[in-house]
Amino acid sequence: MDIQINTDNIAIETEHLQLRAFRETDLADMYEYASVPGVGEMAGWPHHESIETSAYILRRFMEHKEVLAIVHKAEGKVIGSLGIHGSWANEEDTYKHLKVKEVGYVLAKPYWGQGLMPEAVRAVIAYGFEKLGLEAFTCGHFAHNPQSRRVIEKCGFRLVKESEYYAEQLDQTFLDKKYILLKEEPLAAYYSNYDEDGRLLRPYGQVEYLTTLRYIERYLTPDAKVLEIGAGTGRYSRALADMGYAVEAVELIEHNIAIFKENLKPEQNIRIAQGNALDLSAFPDNSFDITLLLGPMYHLYTEADKQRALVEALRVTRPGGVLFVAYCLSDASIVETGFRRKAFDVADYIRRGKIDPVTFDTSSEPEDIFELVRREDIDRLIENFPVTRLHYVATDLFTNYIREMFTEMSDEEFALYLRYHYAVCERADMVGVSHHVLDILRIDK
Repeated sequence: MDIQINTDNIAIETEHLQLRAFRETDLADMYEYASVPGVGEMAGWPHHESIETSAYILRRFMEHKEVLAIVHKAEGKVIGSLGIHGSWANEEDTYKHLKVKEVGYVLAKPYWGQGLMPEAVRAVIAYGFEKLGLEAFTCGHFAHNPQSRRVIEKCGFRLVKESEYYAEQLDQTFLDKKYILLKEEPLAAYYSNYDEDGRLLRPYGQVEYLTTLRYIERYLTPDAKVLEIGAGTGRYSRALADMGYAVEAVELIEHNIAIFKENLKPEQNIRIAQGNALDLSAFPDNSFDITLLLGPMYHLYTEADKQRALVEALRVTRPGGVLFVAYCLSDASIVETGFRRKAFDVADYIRRGKIDPVTFDTSSEPEDIFELVRREDIDRLIENFPVTRLHYVATDLFTNYIREMFTEMSDEEFALYLRYHYAVCERADMVGVSHHVLDILRIDK
């Protein structure tokens, strides 16, 4: 649902910027940035060829009270605009019950690439959630505008759909990518109420953890540089740091980062930063010997996003380095979680189109939390990348089907089970029943 706002009542200050209502005295600054070719065109309008055009737009901004001026504090000048408009999501059944607004922005060309636009957008998002009672923001960019895409991704938006947009003022049609950010994203809500660290410490979770670590250790060299993308609460990063390795860790969810930092020991050489698997621009090419992608593929729902995550992971890994990618398999979830534990109704999922009635292939959306795949999906995903598969491993295999038994196992029985598991976890006739698999790839030289 849409809500009315009045920018006259909004004043936001960040480290480098002030966001406030436009004033008549902003005309010269507006014309300076809006008259530069390529600035407006990225947003669907022609650059201003006269100061009279800027004056007309400025009057509209002041009358409609939906657009904030972006003021550079150090220079005391307006360097762009940030609008808070009605959103396409108000017409969508999935989102129309939410209080939602669309953000759109323009920044003067000399200030591109300095992190100022993400700073402004994040500030408006925080203000909207905290002060305006909004429950979601939408945003979009044309496919030919990678700068805007990076801003959107850095601010945590997720891609929802693509459609054609006719820019009347330019008389051109563009591919428009539409994103949404919920105040309570399903993924963040899930991990805020889930003990991920505890899962890997339970006896049945230990099988997955120990198997994954066993294969990582196989490819560690004495001076290996390690990156963990989607590091969660830091279980693997901390284990590797305890072995003496310096680890760079990236995690999306703030709740997980807080737990990660709480458990961090002074002697563990780990640098943790909030980030997204789709944008690793903080790291140069060919920086790491070992790259771990152990969580993101669980929560990427489109082929394009999965490809992007792999592109970024491969880019930062040196030729000859090793990439570890974890996935959730669908058949184990259908059998164990659906048919046996009845955590979801398989028949209902078929009716809703989440499970194919013939092949039993699955499809997921963010609200489902987990993306489920099969071996053929993984093979198709990596087929055009310059990698060689070293191992395809069932990290938990039968473990989740018999999880209750682990509480009754003696240490000797558990050790024997692990020996059995390690012996068969790469058998092609068995891997498909696992809940989690690990694809281990060497980057071709």
